[in-house]
Amino acid sequence: MTVPSRAMWRRLHRQVGGQLTLEWAMVLVVVALPMYFVIKLCMALLVAHFQMVSFMETIPFP
Repeated sequence: MTVPSRAMWRRLHRQVGGQLTLEWAMVLVVVALPMYFVIKLCMALLVAHFQMVSFMETIPFP
């Protein structure tokens, strides 16, 4: 196995071809994935509240 030379490392650091893709991947990881779990939690709370209200409406008055 050969050790990479300094010239290869310099060439690697000069490449910016995937920079935009990396930025979008970071936005997805930092913003979109946590929002998925927040929305999932909010939907569960909304469903539970709707079930509670629906149950309270079916209770007959004395």
